[in-house]
Amino acid sequence: MEKLPTANTKKEKTYLFEIHFLRAFACLLVVGVHVSATNYFMNGEKYTWFTYFLNQIGRFGTPIFAVISGFLLFYQLRMRNNFDLGYFFKSRMAKVIIPFFIWSLVYRFLLYYYDHQAFGNFWPEAEKVITGNSFYHLYFVLIVAQFYLIFPLLQKVLRTQSLVLIFTVISFIISYNLYGFHPDIKGGLGAFLASKSFMPIWIAYFAFGAFLAYFWEGIVKYATSRPWRMLLLALIISAGAVVEYTMHGYVSNRRLTNLANIPLLSIAIIGTFPLLSKWNFIKQPMVLIGKYSMGIYLVHPLILYLMARHLPEPYWDTRAILVMFAAVMVIAMIFIRIIQFIPFSTFIIPVPKVKKMKRSGVKKQAPEPIKQSA
Repeated sequence: MEKLPTANTKKEKTYLFEIHFLRAFACLLVVGVHVSATNYFMNGEKYTWFTYFLNQIGRFGTPIFAVISGFLLFYQLRMRNNFDLGYFFKSRMAKVIIPFFIWSLVYRFLLYYYDHQAFGNFWPEAEKVITGNSFYHLYFVLIVAQFYLIFPLLQKVLRTQSLVLIFTVISFIISYNLYGFHPDIKGGLGAFLASKSFMPIWIAYFAFGAFLAYFWEGIVKYATSRPWRMLLLALIISAGAVVEYTMHGYVSNRRLTNLANIPLLSIAIIGTFPLLSKWNFIKQPMVLIGKYSMGIYLVHPLILYLMARHLPEPYWDTRAILVMFAAVMVIAMIFIRIIQFIPFSTFIIPVPKVKKMKRSGVKKQAPEPIKQSA
């Protein structure tokens, strides 16, 4: 089987604006879920139609983050055509695992200080951290960490488009069959396997990220040349989500329809980049949000938690939820910027550099077409 040719990284350094645009959208969706949920609890556990819309439409965010995680791993592999196991784990430890443990401790102390949740014995406390249960959003970091454990094996095998396509199909079958999975195992292991933190439930989204990475030039060329159609597709998917939660009630980010929604929506958002990026008042904030997305993901629940305990009741008027949403985003980005002045801040919140290079395109100096395996 022929291996994938790679780009000459010295001559062709690109910044994948479309992917970071997608990451910004995912970040906004996730924050929307948590802002609306906090507003719900601050208003006697009541939603308005709009706060409920924000909560439910935002359920697309976390699976899209999984797509992006898979994409970045496999795209880097494709571009470099080499894999250093030691460097990989060292990098993941610095950029993901250490921040995960630091923020797990921060949120655990928060619960101790405000909710008077006393610290228990070492092992029960360690189990909370290891299983991503220190706070409601940290489970996803654990999911990504689990994927890192199998990536060294996957990268040895998935070196052609055909194999990536097969992997993607198998992964979607796995995720479909694990929907509502409840193993007949008691204790902590059984609870973990049945929980939303169990990575194989999400494997389809990581696999689609790999698919996106290995078919990138064709997909981005097709999508970005049809921005209005892609915008219409995104609106149709969103309308379908509204119909779904209206008919069936609350839906989670692991619903079966997302197995179709997330790939289509990801491509649609990528395709709208040329359209929306024409306006700097949209492009510049989205670039910044994409850059700070992991930091925003880690810190925004802290901001909402403190707001819920210190802001007077009038601030939680449901009519002001967009103002609250904007305030959370701005405070999070200011907080991240301040943290960047701290020595070794990348171990607290990793922030990628936005390189001043040409955007990734398919017309200028794109990688050679990828050949199918024989």
